[in-house]
Amino acid sequence: MKKKAIDPILFTPGPVSISPRVLAAGNRPMIHHRTPEFHVILENVIEKMKQLFGTTEDVLLVHSTGRGAMEGALRNMFSPGEKVLCICNGKFGHMFADVAEACDLEVQRIFTEWLAPMTTEQIDEALQQDPAIKGVTVIHNDTSTAVINPIAEIGNIVRRHARLLLVDCISSLGAMEFKMADWQVDAAITASQKGLMTPTGISFVAINQRGWAAVERATKPGYYVNFKNIKKFYEEKHETPGSTPVSLVVSVNEALEMLFEEGLPNVYLRHEILSQAIRSSVQAMGLTLLPEGKVVRSRTVTLVKSPEGVKPSLIREMAKEKFGILIASGLGNFKESAFRIGHLGMMTPREALLVIAVLELILFELGVVEKPGSGLEALHACLKEKERKTSFKP
Repeated sequence: MKKKAIDPILFTPGPVSISPRVLAAGNRPMIHHRTPEFHVILENVIEKMKQLFGTTEDVLLVHSTGRGAMEGALRNMFSPGEKVLCICNGKFGHMFADVAEACDLEVQRIFTEWLAPMTTEQIDEALQQDPAIKGVTVIHNDTSTAVINPIAEIGNIVRRHARLLLVDCISSLGAMEFKMADWQVDAAITASQKGLMTPTGISFVAINQRGWAAVERATKPGYYVNFKNIKKFYEEKHETPGSTPVSLVVSVNEALEMLFEEGLPNVYLRHEILSQAIRSSVQAMGLTLLPEGKVVRSRTVTLVKSPEGVKPSLIREMAKEKFGILIASGLGNFKESAFRIGHLGMMTPREALLVIAVLELILFELGVVEKPGSGLEALHACLKEKERKTSFKP
């Protein structure tokens, strides 16, 4: 008899495992997108998204994945031929630049080596030397390198030079605090499948008044993701242009209810502590965190160097086939040398315990660790210390 496949638990940096509450919400009987019932739901989503973004200004619902929202932001805020400076210290920083080129923008890439140290002085110098640069793109939390970029510092520099700042916070929003207004971000982009704990398919763009002034100047915003049209539909009707993906909006609404029931400060603290605990456990097993050296590490994903002589694909395969755990591959230059543990969304100490126990058993079977226990001991010690020093309750 053929063995029944196990539905894996996702420890990837998106999509994430979905709460039964969110799944149930998405499976409710369909409601029409041009009804008062849906208007109330959409309004609740938009108002809560403003709090997640850290803004009191507009948030637009976009009927696409995050890439579509990125392209929409570039097309709506710049005109063909204009120049943008793209911070490319990771796969998704490069992707933002690729999208800009596809929008017929002139792109100047900076920090093109994934692990090259990013200094705000070089951004300052680039903007000072070239007044033709209209805006800057950057990833808040690049999951390819598991590094957080200093958006507040970048925002100060970009605003001082009177340019626009566009930030991809797709893998951070809902799991890490984002302060759009305080950090002087003109447009911020996120999507449903990561910190928002919802299936893939819709995205959101927050935009301030400086961003809207750029929208007014742009000459070819396109049709499908047209910011002015999206804004008009919401302000006049509390609807979106075209046929709204209602089930996804209802799912996001339920996920937001869960986040606000927990309390956003508690959500952010939970992700911070669990990420520290997982990193501590990995190192206790003798594994190396990447990038090596002093960096500001992600709270939603950990990049781990595979042990000497062990392919990361083998670890991932054993985790999935033997234990029903899906961890992510490394990307780009890390594909054959590292794996990634995603820890966002519904992540609790229970899930942290599960993924660390599975990883330690695999390393024991492969002869990498002599005796299981050091990783779990480090996890427990870190959680108990944080419980003693903070309001976190495992």
